[in-house]
Amino acid sequence: MATASWRCVRPPSVAVRRAATTAWRLHAAAGESSSSAGPTPPLRLHPAKKLPPRVEHVIVETGGALRTLLPKAISGEPSVDETTVKQLVAIGAVYYATKPPPRDLTGVKRALRPKRVTECDLFCAQGSYLRVHVHPKRGPGVGDVDWVKCVIHQGDDYVVVDKPPGVSVNMTVDNAVECLSHQIANALIGDENKKILNDSDEDSEIYPSWTSLEPLKVVHRLDVCTSGVMMFAKSETKFARHFHDALRSRRVQKAYKCVTERKPKLGIMEHWTEENVQSSPRRHDMYPLDADVDKPWLEGNIDALDGSDANGRKRCVLRVTHVEEIIVGDDITLRDDVKSIIPTGQTLYEATVELVTGRTHQIRAQFAAHGAPLLGDVLYGGRSLCFGEAYDSNIPPRVLDSSDKLCLQSAAMTVLVAGEGESKSHETDGQTWHAGPPWWRRTRVRV
Repeated sequence: MATASWRCVRPPSVAVRRAATTAWRLHAAAGESSSSAGPTPPLRLHPAKKLPPRVEHVIVETGGALRTLLPKAISGEPSVDETTVKQLVAIGAVYYATKPPPRDLTGVKRALRPKRVTECDLFCAQGSYLRVHVHPKRGPGVGDVDWVKCVIHQGDDYVVVDKPPGVSVNMTVDNAVECLSHQIANALIGDENKKILNDSDEDSEIYPSWTSLEPLKVVHRLDVCTSGVMMFAKSETKFARHFHDALRSRRVQKAYKCVTERKPKLGIMEHWTEENVQSSPRRHDMYPLDADVDKPWLEGNIDALDGSDANGRKRCVLRVTHVEEIIVGDDITLRDDVKSIIPTGQTLYEATVELVTGRTHQIRAQFAAHGAPLLGDVLYGGRSLCFGEAYDSNIPPRVLDSSDKLCLQSAAMTVLVAGEGESKSHETDGQTWHAGPPWWRRTRVRV
């Protein structure tokens, strides 16, 4: 007897968070026919392919094992078979709940929300619910990185890493494997415990499954396209609380490097900032401070940095401490993939920036507000470093993805010693860690 199920198909242009608002429809999974052009090979997750987003919502009519149920419930091309299910579970793209959740999860307790499936042999009861990200967003460059060399230092309860560009820090809703936290966790285990991924073997598992490692705890973040120094806590340790205390008391100092086509001014940049929810895509707008606005933080009152203006905008402050000229064609350290896009003889400017506050997109938005958007930052008006786009000066703003190249690096991070009355000291207090040369320099060694 054909198994009937409910499914919701997400159009490619709709974001994952909006999948629950699309229409649900009834279909007979076993009754749908293949394309007239003949069936294509079943879906495989590696080698990684860029596929349009696709989310299936399934309500189970007849209970059974997940690995045998999903191939019957999910139609379309490329088809889904038991190996596909195994790979989707391993990458963290399948969710399960004992009953269908409301379309709006606002206010729904976390315990009642769908959870990632850990076993492809999970028994799915009648009336239960599955959400399957059939085409998870991939990180195709993950396999090209020597993750062991990305580890700068580690202690008993923390690890410091040099993040390569183009990699998400934390797991995403449809991919718990191809992210920095998972790959570093895998790099920290002994070689005898690792499997080897052979991309030519289309039936092999994604390596290693998101369920096979002790996860690292994310204590702060960098954007996908930003590279450089960052830290993780090992599991639920006291270091996570200590680091958060250091962030709140502004004892964590960060220095960045970035490249622009226009020369930024040395000294302080200070703005009020807010997210422009009306723009598409959303960006963070910067508003200059009036000349008569007090700046008590310059006199040591760091609490003033948390203040807002009459419109609720947050204060943004950074310092440009150094600017170096790079002449394209003359500077032998500049990588070929930058020189092939920027005209020979043009001058670029590599700035060293000290963050005083740490707002979302702060360096990107503040530099753009001063007429010097970062190289590669098409969201804020910078020149694209993607071939094809690079020669078009009228590219509309868009959100950067893992294939974009952004000239922004977290070059160094220092944790200052805790003051009297603050949290207990930790071995990271008073330490500074440096990233390797940025990706746009030939001498980069940490990739």
